[in-house]
Amino acid sequence: MKLKNHVSNQKKFVKELVDGIYVKLIVEEAEESVIEDSVSDELNSPSKLKAHINYVSETLDTLLSENRFDEALDIVEIEDENLERLQRRKGSSAGSLKLYNSVIVEGTSVLMLKLRVVAENPRTAAAELQQALSRICRLGNGHLATDLLLKYYNFRIEAGIHSLRSLKSFPWGVYIRELSKFVFSMISQAARSFVMLHGETSPYTSELIQWAQKETEAFTSSFGAYIRSISELSGGLCTVVQSLQFAVSFCSLLEAQKLVLTPYLIQQIHPCMEEALDTYIEHFKKVVAIFTASDSWVLGKYLVSGILVESCTSVFVSDRTEYCLLTNSGRKLMTLLQAIAQDVSPLAAHEMESSTIKCLTDLFMEYISSTEKVINGDTGHLDRGKDDRTVSSMETLMNHISILFNLLTLECLFSRIIRSILNCKSQRDSSNMDEHDVLDNSFLSIQEALGRVRSCFCQQYISRIMSNQNRRRISSKASSGDPSDSVVSHDAGPSIPLQVFFLELRKIRELAEEVVEVSWMRELLKDVIEAIFDWITGNQVISTPHEEKLTLQHFEPTQDQFILDVQFLVEIAKHGEYFSENPFALEKLRESSFLSVGLDPERDTNEDDWAIIAAGEAIEKLLQIEEEEVSRSEPGGAVEGEIEPFKHKSVQDDCLSSREDSTGSDECAGGRDASLVIRTADAFYVPDTEADAAGDLDHPSEEGIHGGEGSSRMPGRELFDTELTGEAAVKDQGENEVLLD
Repeated sequence: MKLKNHVSNQKKFVKELVDGIYVKLIVEEAEESVIEDSVSDELNSPSKLKAHINYVSETLDTLLSENRFDEALDIVEIEDENLERLQRRKGSSAGSLKLYNSVIVEGTSVLMLKLRVVAENPRTAAAELQQALSRICRLGNGHLATDLLLKYYNFRIEAGIHSLRSLKSFPWGVYIRELSKFVFSMISQAARSFVMLHGETSPYTSELIQWAQKETEAFTSSFGAYIRSISELSGGLCTVVQSLQFAVSFCSLLEAQKLVLTPYLIQQIHPCMEEALDTYIEHFKKVVAIFTASDSWVLGKYLVSGILVESCTSVFVSDRTEYCLLTNSGRKLMTLLQAIAQDVSPLAAHEMESSTIKCLTDLFMEYISSTEKVINGDTGHLDRGKDDRTVSSMETLMNHISILFNLLTLECLFSRIIRSILNCKSQRDSSNMDEHDVLDNSFLSIQEALGRVRSCFCQQYISRIMSNQNRRRISSKASSGDPSDSVVSHDAGPSIPLQVFFLELRKIRELAEEVVEVSWMRELLKDVIEAIFDWITGNQVISTPHEEKLTLQHFEPTQDQFILDVQFLVEIAKHGEYFSENPFALEKLRESSFLSVGLDPERDTNEDDWAIIAAGEAIEKLLQIEEEEVSRSEPGGAVEGEIEPFKHKSVQDDCLSSREDSTGSDECAGGRDASLVIRTADAFYVPDTEADAAGDLDHPSEEGIHGGEGSSRMPGRELFDTELTGEAAVKDQGENEVLLD
């Protein structure tokens, strides 16, 4: 029985040999024979060597035809070593060695070609690819293996990007999220395969890095195309920033494989991000234009905590409640700036803080430019909604002052917004000089723009006061008046426009200081004083004492008149204490004015005590006249039906036309109607109690606290519009309607 089983097993074994196992055994025996023969000394015999060469050639052909790459590779490696030994022994003929080498080279070439075909086949699986590339590296061609590896993953990335295009229509950055995930995962797989081929350190590492950078550029191209395709209504700026965050987050995962591509990615994305930001800022500039076009330029009082979001208010901690004064457009601008800041603030963490600051600064500069146009009179913003009445010059002037203070508040709040964006980053990188330079340049450009607006205000005001048309109107009124008119006789005092300037300056200060900070208002009027000194220096002309001499051409005043006018300006500055902190600056202005007309301040003005006395007397007379006008305009002090113009009209008109208004004359300069519309405003309410502040100021209405739909009225002084004519009496407006004195 045992014998029978043994015979059966032998038959089965024979059959397996016939089916293929025998072939393998033969090859293995042949390989062993090749190895044994190669190491034997018999290869030194020409006949033996020739037979061995033929046998190796046939074996390689068999193995390669069956795609048995590992066995073929083993034979190639062994025979290559045998050839080297024979060459060192120098016992074989050159012809035999050449033939031996050609067989090995040919086998190697065929093997390399077959391996390359496998590696370049896009359908090859990653595991099979890795084996083929490893065999190519064993053949000594690591560069080709690296090139084939990178080409393989490049093909997969291109195919994946193409297939993901169908996701572009998906909302909220789904396309960029999936694209980033796919591209950088492919780069990660390529890096792992590279390490498996060459190890952690390899001379081909630079090729991998260059390839990864090129793939990043390709990703950036798709990223930029997607960003440009986003419409303003489909996610907007938030989607743009979110897309960048997706890309950076996936790219940063490569750092675990010592492949740092994030800085390069940000560098490549930076231009398209700036382009996207510019596009949206241009859109928001149009929104800012709408803000300014509809603003009445009346200041409202708001809690800072209600204007700024928590991240901004936390930059400057204060124990006291902070309020700020803003116009309606200023409040809306702050809301817009903070919304944009919240969207773009993540960019600061990705070395794009300069772009963040620039886009916000550009928007603020656009607003400043719009306010400058308003002050220049390039737009009709101040007249919007006032078609039924005339806008007085005093009201326009007060609106301009509101604009300036509004800009001052916005500058402070804007600084908080910028610093809140960079606060965390600044704490980490306090030595980042580039960041500090960006901040400094931004604030410097804003301060220069605000300085231009302030200078524009001064120039516009002085030009109106000193214009030929204005002097003609004033002199016309003065020549028809009586000694009770609100000016000092020109023959005995300073030029009439300067007298008007003094009275307007007092009226401006009286009205404005009820709204804005006293110190700021004093500085503004100081700038106005400096501007009129500059005007004198540049024009060398003040005014003419007689109407008949008024022309559109400039003229030269008498020396005494010029000295008196300059001294009058000095006395105005002293009376208002505008140069109390720097009296030498006032003296320098005085000397510059004298030098501008060729006078020596020391020689020609030493005996000019008369000018000081005359200027002082003129101020006293004007103050006396002003007091009399105030007394007549108070309730019970004026005859019913008579309205003293000094009280309500611009001082430029009021100080000369009391008789005209009392007789109902319509002959105002430039054909202006004697009927006068005034707008008294308490734009800044100071609560008497904390309860008032909490109840009325915590949540001002959208249109501000001074009117507009939905606004709530507050106790104390209130905003109202009243039309007064020369024939109408002042009516009691109630407890909450108080005229500003």
